[in-house]
Amino acid sequence: MRIPALAMSERISLINRPDAISSLWVLTFFSAIAGDVMFGMIRYYTSILGVPQIAYLPKVMMLICVIIIIVRRPNVYHFLSALYLAVEACVSLSNGASLAAVGFWMWLILPLIFTVLAPRQSLEILEEPRAWIAFLSLTALCMVGVFVNYFYPLPWIGKSLDIGGFDVQAAAASYVGTVQRLPGFGRDSAATGLMIGTLIIWVLPRLRSYAVASIMLAAAALAIWATTNKTTLISLVVLLAIWQLGSSGAIKKACMWVLALTTVLPFAGLVATEAINHIVVGTGLLASMQDRFVNTWPLLLNAMLRENLIGLGIGPGGFGSLTGHYQSAFGFNVGYSDNMVLYLVANFGIIGGILFMLLMAQFVFSSRREDKRVWLMLLFLLLSGITTDIYESIGCLLFLGVTIKSIATGATFGVAGGTRTRLENVR
Repeated sequence: MRIPALAMSERISLINRPDAISSLWVLTFFSAIAGDVMFGMIRYYTSILGVPQIAYLPKVMMLICVIIIIVRRPNVYHFLSALYLAVEACVSLSNGASLAAVGFWMWLILPLIFTVLAPRQSLEILEEPRAWIAFLSLTALCMVGVFVNYFYPLPWIGKSLDIGGFDVQAAAASYVGTVQRLPGFGRDSAATGLMIGTLIIWVLPRLRSYAVASIMLAAAALAIWATTNKTTLISLVVLLAIWQLGSSGAIKKACMWVLALTTVLPFAGLVATEAINHIVVGTGLLASMQDRFVNTWPLLLNAMLRENLIGLGIGPGGFGSLTGHYQSAFGFNVGYSDNMVLYLVANFGIIGGILFMLLMAQFVFSSRREDKRVWLMLLFLLLSGITTDIYESIGCLLFLGVTIKSIATGATFGVAGGTRTRLENVR
């Protein structure tokens, strides 16, 4: 008996239907964003209920997705990446870091691993109308949290909690002089500012209404200003100009120039402080940048040179915010670098930094992607990385991974684009 052929519309419907892992990945992705947007509030109220571990549920879901994806389709890149991390873990252990610290570092960068391994179909789902509404809602929620925090004190800010034997804060309380940095519903002001930046960069190019885009942009600028995250605000202004005036090719070139600047600045600071005995840090808007150039970057590089750690680095688990929970065997600042390239050098050494630069250069120059939105997101992350440890931000890690994956695979974004690709496969 001959089975009748399916109508073309039915065949398209079957092929367009997302598989289970793609749906789980998208659900996990939005859960992670929502969890970070409201992390302070969630951690505070779940601790009152005696179940603070619920705040980490999105990361557990990420781990499940990563395991499923690797088991379903293992490849040589998975093996090589795992081998490199294992070697660097040995470097960490030899430098005095604990095995628990190494594991916790892997837990911190899990969002990047999760998004880099994203199924192609998941990236297409992120451009569908329901996903777009979710992005818009989360952007508004993140900004509303800051505005509420501006007018009212929030109970979770500065509140200390005991979670797993560690003394942690539901949301960090910090100040610039007497001005409070506003974290809103999030974990701290820096994370909230970066999350608003990444979400608005995703949403704005997809808005068709000029009025709505203007309102969203103005609200985002005010919210970011309230978090005192100047780098994010400056990056947003630069990107708006480039978006209106530049082509995708120009944005790609800008990415490489910014990456080069991010790499050179810390070492330029080291050379400048060695050449000039005394540099006075001002008190204006650029004071924090001057402090990084004169103090943070040179002191970290000098210490690594003195301790013979510059080649292979301290190792994962020995550097970053996690050192606030694990004892450090070093007599210098290992908590932050305020520069994305220097952060890599601190963890993986000059060798790891050079490897990253070569891979990024090859990645950008070899890509034929012409979608300005993708390159705009990469440029924003690179600009933010000039003075920020973006690897410590869940929002930056999620969008960095999505950007890398979409550029690498050349995924066709949009409902129409996705349908066209699948129609060609049907034929």
